[in-house]
Amino acid sequence: MKLFKSSTSEQQLESLRSQKCEVKCEAEHVVPKPGCARVDPCRVEGPQDTQKISQKIIEGKTPTPTEVINYFNAELKKRICFLDGGMGTRIQAEKLEEPDYRGDRFKDFNEKDANGVPVSLKGNNDLLIFTKPDMVKDIHKEYFAAGSDICETNTFNGTSVSQGEYKMQAIVHEMNKVGAELAKKAAAEVTKEEPHKPRFVAGAVGPTSRTLSVSPSVEDPSFRNVTWDELVAAYKEQVSGLVDGGVDMLMIETVFDTQNCKAAIFAVDEYFRETKKEKLPVMLSATIVDNSGRTLSGQTIEAFYVSVKHCNPFTVGINCALGAAQMKGFYKKLADMNTGWCHVYPNAGLPNAMGGHDEDPEIFSTNILDYAKDGLLNFVGGCCGTFPSHIAAVCKKVEKCPVRKLPELPKYPTMMLSGLEPCSVTDETGFQWVGERCNLMGSAKFKKLVDAYKWDEAMEVCIAQCEKKADILDFNFDSDLIDGQTAMSKFMKLCVTEPTVAKLPFMIDSSKWHVVEEGLKCVQGKCIVNSISLKPGEEEFIKHADLCMRYGAAVVVMAFDEKGQAATYEDKVRICQRSYRVLREKLDFPPEDIIFDCNVLTIATGLPEHNSYALDFINAVAEIKRTCPCVSFSGGLSNLSFSFRGLNSLRDAMHTVFLHHAVPKGLNMSIVNPGGLPRYEDIEAKTRKLAEEVILNKSDDGTLPVKDGQSQRVSCSVFLYLP
Repeated sequence: MKLFKSSTSEQQLESLRSQKCEVKCEAEHVVPKPGCARVDPCRVEGPQDTQKISQKIIEGKTPTPTEVINYFNAELKKRICFLDGGMGTRIQAEKLEEPDYRGDRFKDFNEKDANGVPVSLKGNNDLLIFTKPDMVKDIHKEYFAAGSDICETNTFNGTSVSQGEYKMQAIVHEMNKVGAELAKKAAAEVTKEEPHKPRFVAGAVGPTSRTLSVSPSVEDPSFRNVTWDELVAAYKEQVSGLVDGGVDMLMIETVFDTQNCKAAIFAVDEYFRETKKEKLPVMLSATIVDNSGRTLSGQTIEAFYVSVKHCNPFTVGINCALGAAQMKGFYKKLADMNTGWCHVYPNAGLPNAMGGHDEDPEIFSTNILDYAKDGLLNFVGGCCGTFPSHIAAVCKKVEKCPVRKLPELPKYPTMMLSGLEPCSVTDETGFQWVGERCNLMGSAKFKKLVDAYKWDEAMEVCIAQCEKKADILDFNFDSDLIDGQTAMSKFMKLCVTEPTVAKLPFMIDSSKWHVVEEGLKCVQGKCIVNSISLKPGEEEFIKHADLCMRYGAAVVVMAFDEKGQAATYEDKVRICQRSYRVLREKLDFPPEDIIFDCNVLTIATGLPEHNSYALDFINAVAEIKRTCPCVSFSGGLSNLSFSFRGLNSLRDAMHTVFLHHAVPKGLNMSIVNPGGLPRYEDIEAKTRKLAEEVILNKSDDGTLPVKDGQSQRVSCSVFLYLP
């Protein structure tokens, strides 16, 4: 007799998602301790001392980050604020030649590239900071005079990675410092003329010419020509120069690979932690490559936002790529989900056949007006092909339009994850399948392929998980036969280049922290780390949680403490509530990014103390959900039925029955083999009844009968009919 009828992956997932959570949380949020709260710069309220700020700028000083934030938070309630235009195309209009880029300082420069060809400096616009400083300053001044509140420094390629292509990496810190000082001088001159409207400088941090998410090699999709650590070091050096030069904020811009952007975010955070200086406001700006609305590395604009929002940016927006008319739909999607300020600075239309841009100031400003009339703008400017005249036209055109208002924040935010596309984990979206087959402990086939370094065949296992409707993919490479860190790096780099796989969020799973961190350095989307716990002590727990937050990852917290694993209902609740308090009080960890694994333990072992394990898990989930706002829950189902290894149909039936009772209590994700679980209603009635008795601990002795002609009690939890 079959224990259940077969069903498709779609039917199984639909059945699980038809079950809605019955437990509601109305508890108040745990408040971070003094000095531990993360600041939302868009909602800081304080005095707007325009006169004091202007005087500082005129004197060549830098307002404090708090003063800058207070100023713009007040202004943005009253009016749209303005960025500058396209620095690169404005410089191109000067028709400079090689001697202009060399100047006196570099006239004898004679470096050669890897092929022995003399390096040309023409086109290295950042060098003009040294060789044409008055021209650079005057261009900044033109944009300020046209109405820009903020101008970016001429440091788009101001990293050692980019300058290394010109053999100029040795002058990067000086380049950024001097570039900032030139823009500050321009700001001072215009602010002196118009002290009622102070002018500010954003340090431009470009994407570099290299990418962490895309291979430059056709033969090897896992190859990269730059590492995360190299990019972080390069960005940190650039930030140091910009801060030393006095910038008021940082603009990480023209992001075509979100992982590069995350490296820049990490570098900014590291710099300010190490220097203990007050952190500058950070502006993030993505660029989409065509009308698909995706970045070069494949993310939608929504997925980009989810991947970077962990840094509490002052603004998030879109620049370059398309003209304003083509960009509006994608920008609106961003504006609709962005909880902070938004910006947009498009090109002056799509490039024409000659590489120029056809939109004059009137056409460009009319297209921007279309945004402004709909109340979509906070900051607006221009990118390639936009000159001071374009900015002046925009300022005039949108002068009387309403400014975009900050959205109201929900009291109970929900988890957002991302791969190439966003993934919302809410009561409405329902249960999430975490595919287990790319875990060396979850698939013998996958383990065999990885141990043999058969990466292409291992990828087929991964793709099959996607085709079976996995929502999230779990990756674990803990093995005695391979180097887990190397394997994690190799396979993650392969996965992010395979669109079918890369569209889903990843769960980076390892008991070794350096392996987890290696995975986080390779994936542009917002991942889940599986897992951390209080087992090694509170200090280590906080350290790992803090790093998860800095990498922009959600985290699975296991119900372990210094004394060991939580087995009883009381211990599960106690340890998880303590973990929650530590994360919230000491780190202000986003509560919606906390996932508790309350330990699914084996039942029906014949030992009485194990009889309530399943019910304790279910009840603990309900209590923790009720008392810890916004959290999610996960669990590995295979432990539940470990007493019946080899009886796979029986185990699948038990897992479905367990989920049928756990999901309404709050369990909203589980590590499973997608497509391998029957629907609850398809399980044979007597099997279902008996499985429920053992899972809900209604059996007298925690066991159920097995029939083989004679009925007897054994350590088994289903009614088996043997031939």
